[in-house]
Amino acid sequence: MKAGNIFQLVLKVLIYLLSYFLVFSHLHLFGVALCLSYTAVIFLLPFNTNSVRVMFFAFLVGLGIDIFHSTLGIHAAACVLMAFFRANLLQWMVPAGGYEEYMTVSISSMGIKWYFPYTVILVLLHHTFYFLLDTASFENFFLTVLKILATSLFTLMTIILLQLGIEPPGRGD
Repeated sequence: MKAGNIFQLVLKVLIYLLSYFLVFSHLHLFGVALCLSYTAVIFLLPFNTNSVRVMFFAFLVGLGIDIFHSTLGIHAAACVLMAFFRANLLQWMVPAGGYEEYMTVSISSMGIKWYFPYTVILVLLHHTFYFLLDTASFENFFLTVLKILATSLFTLMTIILLQLGIEPPGRGD
């Protein structure tokens, strides 16, 4: 990977994480929806990144969020699960020409028709696992489902807006 690409990737990761810590971690809509936009940093990694490295990176991101929120590994576990399924999802969604070697996952590089389903699946997977671990019971099942759906919608809107703000379509990588 070229040094310029690495610098761009690190800069994007920092923007996503800083925006989460400074703004989005404090947003709670109606006591139901959270904005867990930090999950997008796992999406950003290049397509050919080794799965073990992606899971290790996801664990570190989740651990950092757990330390920030004083939770007991819930974010780390959900991030690692999402990273585990990321490689399979990328293989399932491979376009006809395949992926370029160091292309990162973004709207500008893949288009919204590809990026949106990819993001929706991984965000729903992450949030479902996160809220099931958080509640640890089926006592308030419908409230948990509402939280999963509302948080997923809020997170998806935030990720797409951040993605469009950081890297507008047509600019390319």
